[in-house]
Amino acid sequence: MSKTDDIHRAILAKASQAPSPRLPSLPGAKPYVAEAGQRLAEGLREENQRLKAERAAGMLVLRLDPKRVRATEFINRHERAFLESDPKFIELKDSLRTHGQEQPIRVRPVTGDPSVDFEIVSGHRRHRACLVLDAETEGGFPIFALADGKASESRDLVLKMYRENEERADLSAFEKGTMFRQWLSGGVFAEQGELATAIGVSDATVTKYLQIAELPSSVIAAFSDPRDIAVRWSHDLVKALKAHPAKVEEVALRLANTSPRPDAGTVARALIASGEATKESRGSPSREQAIKIDGRVALRLQRRDGRFTLKFYQLDKKAQREITEEILELAERRVRERLKGGGT
Repeated sequence: MSKTDDIHRAILAKASQAPSPRLPSLPGAKPYVAEAGQRLAEGLREENQRLKAERAAGMLVLRLDPKRVRATEFINRHERAFLESDPKFIELKDSLRTHGQEQPIRVRPVTGDPSVDFEIVSGHRRHRACLVLDAETEGGFPIFALADGKASESRDLVLKMYRENEERADLSAFEKGTMFRQWLSGGVFAEQGELATAIGVSDATVTKYLQIAELPSSVIAAFSDPRDIAVRWSHDLVKALKAHPAKVEEVALRLANTSPRPDAGTVARALIASGEATKESRGSPSREQAIKIDGRVALRLQRRDGRFTLKFYQLDKKAQREITEEILELAERRVRERLKGGGT
């Protein structure tokens, strides 16, 4: 029963209790039904104005056919996230079937495509689950969506997608790296530094995620699920590939064909170890990494045979000493934890 139906029913109930319009009424008084009708009209006008304001602000919730909604080209989910065998997807689908959709997705209008009416701004997994339920449910399974009139530009769209997933800590390192690479190749951001500034992280952090997304396909295939690749492995995997690419790919192929598949940590350790320097290759050139802040080099890190050197560029001597002491304290604490706990 809609809100309008409720209003009509209440009016009719009150009207049946009101004095007959044939009876004399007080001077200047309006018949009750006419007054009630006026109130109804005013209420509907107010409701219409509210809906118009919400539509203008991008807040209108729509009940849509999920088949008339398409994914955006900037979708940031790995295809495995939509497999009906994926535990999280199964959980989401069961929740939607049992409890309904508690949180609407966000969409923006589409023009020039007669097959759909809207494109997703955020909520691709919920949309895919509703599509499956729509096919399984007699009479269909609608999806609720928030019409986001402000996501007209690609940059607005991708940043809203990023913020929603970041709030839930929901995207894997591989998915983030793939997403960042897509933004750059699609021209949403002209350069990596601009992207990093827009999402509020360092250029070095973006680099780590991109390194994971840009690993060779053979290395990615070594993991049973690329979403399990941890960002902390990015540097060592890249280093191993640079030192001994053929050996790393050989090990990756073997791991990909192992049954049962080893866990992600075991795979990462095997790949990294396959690229470590042997006795014959010791003394190879050191690796240097520059870290930029606001487009300027702020720090250089040089690694070689378990040693590293830091060189600061934009800090005074006092700040350099303070940071060095913090690094030493952190290194000592982590070494103690590893030695006592035997962790990896």
